[in-house]
Amino acid sequence: MKETKSVLMVIPTFYPVVGGSEKQCFELSSHLAAAGVKVVVLTRNAGQSPESEEINGFKIIRKKVFGPLFPDSLLFMAKVFLHILREKDSFDVVHAHMLTSAALAALIAGKLSGKKTVFKLAGGKGVDEISLSEKKFSGKIKLFLLKLFKPKLLVMNREVFDWLKSGPYREIPLELFKNGVDTSRYRTPLLDEKNRAKEKLNAYSTNLLFVGRLSPEKRMKEFIEIFSEILCDQTYKENIKLLIVGSGPQEAEIRGAVKALGLGENVIMFGHKYELLDYYWASEIFILPSVSEGLSNSMLEALSCGLAILAGKVGAARDLIKEGENGWLFDPFNRNEIKLCLKKAIENKNLKDISDRNRALAVNNYSMNAVAKELLKIYGE
Repeated sequence: MKETKSVLMVIPTFYPVVGGSEKQCFELSSHLAAAGVKVVVLTRNAGQSPESEEINGFKIIRKKVFGPLFPDSLLFMAKVFLHILREKDSFDVVHAHMLTSAALAALIAGKLSGKKTVFKLAGGKGVDEISLSEKKFSGKIKLFLLKLFKPKLLVMNREVFDWLKSGPYREIPLELFKNGVDTSRYRTPLLDEKNRAKEKLNAYSTNLLFVGRLSPEKRMKEFIEIFSEILCDQTYKENIKLLIVGSGPQEAEIRGAVKALGLGENVIMFGHKYELLDYYWASEIFILPSVSEGLSNSMLEALSCGLAILAGKVGAARDLIKEGENGWLFDPFNRNEIKLCLKKAIENKNLKDISDRNRALAVNNYSMNAVAKELLKIYGE
C-alpha cells in the first residue's frame, strides 16, 4: 500500500459555510492533518472570506467567483482544473466531495496529471447525486465521464451502494464507506452538564430533538401534525417538548403549523445554529423522519451524545438502529406507525441503557479518527 502524504480536497462550498458535506470535509481534513497528512481544501469564495488561511493544521484556498449562478460554476470549474494541473506535484490524491461540476473538473485534471481521484457521493436513494444527475443533460455528461475514467466512489449507505452495484454503474470501483463523528467532542454529558443545557434552552422536560435542513424530504411538517395528536394526552403535553434546530425552505410553513396547532408551549424552533452541543445534551430522543437519507451527520452526533434514535426506515438508519435496543424505526409515510414509535420512545424506561449502547456504537464504529485511518487505506490502494 502506497503511503499518502498529501491530499487535495475539492468542495464547492466550505467553512464558514456549514452543511453536512462541509462539516464532514472539515472534520476529515482536521483529523488527517493531525495524522501528519498535508491537506489543502480547494473551494470557492463568493463572499469576503480570506483567499487563503490555515485552520486546524490544514490549508484552505478559496478561488474567487461571483455567486452561485451558472457562469460562476463554470469559472470555478475552470479554476479547479487549472489548479490541479499547475500544482500536481504538491499532492498525491484528489478527493472530491459531491458530484458537482468542480468534481468533474477534478476528475479530468486528475486523470491528465496521473493522480488518484476519489469521489464521495451525498444523499439517500432517490435524491442521491447519481439519481439526480440522470435527470439533467449536464448530469449525464458527468455520469459518462465517471464510467469512462472509473474513479473510486465512496458511497455512504448500503441502499445506494446495492443499487449502484447491480445497475449500469457496477463497473465503477465502489466502496461502502461511512461518515464519522468527533466522539471526543460529541459525548454523553455529565448530570450537571445536562441540567445546565436544559436550563439554558428552557427545556426541562423529556426532549425530542431534530437537527437539520427544513425541507420537504425531511417531513417535519407532517411529523409536527402527528406530534400534536400525541399531545392530546395531557400527560404527554405536560412532560414532552420538541426542539427543532435548523432552517430551510419550509421553515416559515412549519412555524405556521406550530402556531395553527397551538403547539407554542411544546415546540421550540431555534433556527440555524452552528454550535449544537447544548441541544444534544438537553435532549433524550433524536428524530429523523426523512423519506431519504444517506448517513446523517446529525444522527451520528446524536448517537455519540447518547440519544435514542427515532428514524425513518431509510438509508443508513436501517443498519444503525436495532428496534427497541438503541432506537425505533418507522415507515415515514405511515402516520399510525410513527405515532406508535413515538409513544414507545416517550414511555421507555430504559433510555439510560440505550444512551450507553449508542455511545459505545459511535465510539467503536464511527469515530472520526478511525474513519480517517480507513480513508488513508483507500487513498493508498
